[in-house]
Amino acid sequence: MPNDVVLQRFTGEQAKEIRDTIADVHARGYADAIATGDPFESTEAFMQRFEKYSLNPGFSMILGTIDDEAVGQAFGWPLAAGTPWWTRLVLAPGQPPHEEFTAEDGTRTFALSELMVDKKRHGQGIGGILFRALLAGRREPRVTWMVNPANTNAYAIYRHWGAQRVGNLRPGPTPQFDVLVLVNRWQ
Repeated sequence: MPNDVVLQRFTGEQAKEIRDTIADVHARGYADAIATGDPFESTEAFMQRFEKYSLNPGFSMILGTIDDEAVGQAFGWPLAAGTPWWTRLVLAPGQPPHEEFTAEDGTRTFALSELMVDKKRHGQGIGGILFRALLAGRREPRVTWMVNPANTNAYAIYRHWGAQRVGNLRPGPTPQFDVLVLVNRWQ
């Protein structure tokens, strides 16, 4: 039950101390994607990305547990000036000019890098709890994240939360993602 979720907040340094837990939540949350054999989806590749992500200034992570079992996690960081986050962004029609949309100073946009829930806990509202907890008290006026358009379940939830598709990008040797933005209502 979502009311039983215990939340803990971690900095990047603190999160590195629970690497095994982070890897385990990924393995349980992305079991189907991992089973495809796509190297990008592997827990090893995810943990390599995590190591880099956790170095970002302002990195913050929420871990959710139920009865001392990790059931989900969410993490991200504020986008600094010159961030590579927007590299290769193709804006959808009707968006502001690229230079205006992607201008960052460390206080404008919080990047939600990962949000995952143990597959056996899907549909219990845990993702929303993690999302709101991660954003609670954040000062950035907008939140952005990427979603694989083929992940229709997650996409529908994000749209229900009010996220708007602003374009797409392929951030390197990865699948192409849709880029979502949401006005941060949890300031």
